[in-house]
Amino acid sequence: MIECIETKNGKKVVHLVDPSQVDQLDEISGDEQNALVWCETHRAWEWHWIERSELGGH
Repeated sequence: MIECIETKNGKKVVHLVDPSQVDQLDEISGDEQNALVWCETHRAWEWHWIERSELGGH
């Protein structure tokens, strides 16, 4: 599990995501990939920017 921190309406929200559970991949920016990953915090699939090295074989 890794933490993704998002700021929404001035509040920080920490998402605990499982980079081994990837449903879809989208754009790449530098060393990060936008990925639809499982979020344990909200028990739902969510889009997050993940370090490409964290995605393993995806």
